[in-house]
Amino acid sequence: MKENMTVQEAKARTQRMELDLAGQVPAEQVSSINQDSEGVLFPCGGDRAYQWTGQTKVVLVPGAAYDGRAVTSSIESNYKENGDWSAALDETSDGEPRVHVVGQNNEGYLVALSVDKTFVQILSFSPCFILPEGMSPSAEY
Repeated sequence: MKENMTVQEAKARTQRMELDLAGQVPAEQVSSINQDSEGVLFPCGGDRAYQWTGQTKVVLVPGAAYDGRAVTSSIESNYKENGDWSAALDETSDGEPRVHVVGQNNEGYLVALSVDKTFVQILSFSPCFILPEGMSPSAEY
């Protein structure tokens, strides 16, 4: 639990990591990177303990030969047993490769090709932190 972390710090940290992961898709295959400007809070155990959740979409160039296995394997090797990080590969329900990157305090990222195969989706969960009294857990941040 990152008790001294603010919502804004959790969001900034998480969005930086989303962009780092997005940057691992080969540039020639990327049409745009669209990062959600706001996210919601998700309970993570304990009184007023939350994670900021976000999403980034790496829109692929139409017709680009995206190699999901190469991208997810590269991400896994960059984060597997890398200091405070771990990573693991698996597959989506439609057989596409997916990688989970996990940090301390429940911080996590999920990277996989979208079902329609037009973008790489990066879902994120910040480290778990204590939301100060007076801040609403149902607000968007």
